[in-house]
Amino acid sequence: MSATRLLVLAFVRAHRRAHGYLIGQELMAWDADKWANTKTGSIYHALRQLGKEGLLEEFEMPATETAPARTDYAITDAGDAEFHRLMEKALTVPEMRPDMLCAGLVLMSALPRATVLKHLRVRLEKLAAQRADVEHANSTARFVGDRALPPHVEALLSFWTSNTACNYNWLEELIGKIEGGAYVFADEDENAFGSPSAPMVLP
Repeated sequence: MSATRLLVLAFVRAHRRAHGYLIGQELMAWDADKWANTKTGSIYHALRQLGKEGLLEEFEMPATETAPARTDYAITDAGDAEFHRLMEKALTVPEMRPDMLCAGLVLMSALPRATVLKHLRVRLEKLAAQRADVEHANSTARFVGDRALPPHVEALLSFWTSNTACNYNWLEELIGKIEGGAYVFADEDENAFGSPSAPMVLP
């Protein structure tokens, strides 16, 4: 739900005003159902919940000759603060599932370059600590109390060692790219994706 919540806030923020069908079409075009587990039903649920929490403002739009009645949404100041909180979580907190990180990477151009680098460096520090913990466990975890662990548990520990090291190395390379000027961020181009200063047109 957190990744969908972040994506919905981000797309409403980018459009200034948007409705569920528009957001759903765009997120499905981005294949968000595959990398963020975002489904059409969860998008509408997120919109209603964010409205109840005062993070989105609702506008009831009457039917016209060319369109049915619908509810449009605009982000509130509290919603903008929640967007930034979720972006920080997405970029700083290593999690088992990649949903939030994928959402954060897709949306990072909505933030200033320095902010993205700050968040990613925090993540790198956490991954370094995580890698040290995994390596320690891999070298010492052979018993639970006085009972020996099955030998094949070594395969699991080896997986976590390799996985954590891979994530660390990938992130270190990404930070280097961003430090070297790769990509465009909100403080460099007002038309950067996700920037509310570059409103999109509602169909």
